[in-house]
Parts: sequence; structure tokens; C-alpha cells
Amino acid sequence: MTNTKHYNTIIVGIDGSESSHIAFKEAISIAKMYHAKLFAIHVINNLANYLPEDAINELTREAEENLAHLKEQAANDDFHDVFTLVVEGSPKKMLSLTLPVDLKADLIVLGATGKHMISESMLGSIAHYATSNAHCSVLIVRN
Repeated sequence: MTNTKHYNTIIVGIDGSESSHIAFKEAISIAKMYHAKLFAIHVINNLANYLPEDAINELTREAEENLAHLKEQAANDDFHDVFTLVVEGSPKKMLSLTLPVDLKADLIVLGATGKHMISESMLGSIAHYATSNAHCSVLIVRN
């Protein structure tokens, strides 16, 4: 049986955790194999609007620095089709529903655990939500 699946656009969720960095490396490997575009995305969770603007600005700055570092790592690995996004919203919905549709993603790559494992255990993990709700393929990368 031949695999006829082809990926053109891949998104990978980045939250600064080791797990998300491992997922990023896996996403690069897949993107290189398929000559796909890769979107590395950090979602700032401020659903309750409890974060003051200066805190959001600081989180955005940190996320942008982390994504720039990852983009540099990809370039060092001879992969240059990495695009980065920092957005606000529900990480579950943004990474599983909204952004995959907006970006016409064929594949979502996520780490099995994130930076905030306590809140994930209470709310359900992003990875679990994506596997249940995304309209494209989802790859969960374990450490």
C-alpha cells in the first residue's frame, strides 16, 4: 500500500516547553520531506482578559524571541520555509480549529505535554482536543 498523503502546510504549536521544541524538530523533518511550509505558532491564553496589557506585551516579546530562535535553528538545519505567529486566544481552539482552517493546514504537530501541565489536566490537553476536533491530520510527538 502506497502512502499518497502529501502535506503542503504544517502548523506546530509552540509554548516554550521542551515538548514543543521536540515537536518543532519533528515538524521540520516532515516539512523538509514534503517541501511544505511550516508555521510555528505561540498562542497567548488570555480568555478571561485577566492579563494587563504590559503582561501581554512581555509574553508576546518572550514568545517572539523563542520563535525567532527556533526559526534560526531551522535555518541552521537548511530549512527556510518557517513562518512564525504569536496570537491571543484559546490555545485549544486556535491550534485545532481556527488557524488550521485560516492557513489551510494539512497537518498539526503538537507536543504530548505542554508548559502548563496542571492547567491542562484540569481543562483537557490541547493535544487531546486537537485529535478530537481538528479537520486535518494531527501528530502528537512524545519526548
